[in-house]
Amino acid sequence: MKNLDSLTIHQFRGLRDVELKDLGQINLFVGINNSGKTTVLEALSIYCRPRDIRNWLSIALQREKKPKFDLIQSIDAVLWMFPYSSTLENEELQKHTIVISSSGLFSVKKMIATCKEIEVISLNERNEQEFENDDNPLIKQGIDLKIELFDIPTDSSDLSHQKSSSISNFKLVRAEHFNLSRKDGPNLKTSLVTPSSHRSEIGQFQLLSEATFQNFKFDVVKLLQQMDNNISDIVILLSPGSRSSGFNIYIQHQKMGLAPVSTFGDGVRRLLHIALKLASVKGGILLIDELEVTIHTEALINSFKWLVKWCIQMDVQLFATTHSLQAVDALLASAESDSDLVLYRLEPNEPQIRVVRHDGHRLRRLREELGQEVRW
Repeated sequence: MKNLDSLTIHQFRGLRDVELKDLGQINLFVGINNSGKTTVLEALSIYCRPRDIRNWLSIALQREKKPKFDLIQSIDAVLWMFPYSSTLENEELQKHTIVISSSGLFSVKKMIATCKEIEVISLNERNEQEFENDDNPLIKQGIDLKIELFDIPTDSSDLSHQKSSSISNFKLVRAEHFNLSRKDGPNLKTSLVTPSSHRSEIGQFQLLSEATFQNFKFDVVKLLQQMDNNISDIVILLSPGSRSSGFNIYIQHQKMGLAPVSTFGDGVRRLLHIALKLASVKGGILLIDELEVTIHTEALINSFKWLVKWCIQMDVQLFATTHSLQAVDALLASAESDSDLVLYRLEPNEPQIRVVRHDGHRLRRLREELGQEVRW
């Protein structure tokens, strides 16, 4: 049994009743643009860390590609994660509701999150005395986020009579600071790699340190050598002559010497980012959006072989999207066993997405024997 044996996204953004049965160790999502591939990864990230409000805000803003974290914009973006549904029997749950359920080792079997807009009166030292005579006190808008978790399988068709195992409430008000700390509770180690997240150095020091303490750095170097065989080491150093704490990640290169990782191409930086993220979620979930991005086609098979090998050894379930048929074939060639790999094709089909599942055995036959297109 895996952390997630199956997942059903009943309601999340534009997805309705998307059922992913018999998940594998390596799960690949294909489909045309706007078919919901990235949304599936976002739903997985929220579901696996349901009470981590910082993750909610980060995922909500993921598509904005803003250089800085903006609390006001993130609150607005959270609302857009919540769909409206007129199909639920319970009228209270029709508006702004997310429902996701699963089977497997993960203790959360269902999450129901509801969100509603609120207004609060803000009093400070300046306007507190004026409040009694003020017809228009300072009103701030925000959202009330309620997250209900269920630890036993429940019937999705009747939400009104189900009893949750825990309930968390968050009030997020625009233009006000609020507590972004994680709450105790069920949490499956999960990390998301986006097509551009490798360009940010935030958190890279900690990730590299963790990988080093796990004796995993040597294997990270071996992965980078798939892109450039002149790479021999990765270290964290203080820049020479720096008057501040200007630490940086350096790569030892046989031709360039010690060079900051920022001087290398996107291929090396992305593979380093993926490897460090993998090390941080041992026993958990790794999500990669557009798996093939920045990786040269000649390096796909060796890179994917490394990724599959370590996902299996570290007991990490991989969920990845791709637009590339070469990536599908490379991943198929990299799988240690056909039973490790599952491909899901998402087909937009009103009123909901249709899911076509191919296990590794069927996928190999479709591609190698019949040469069929499996992405759409």
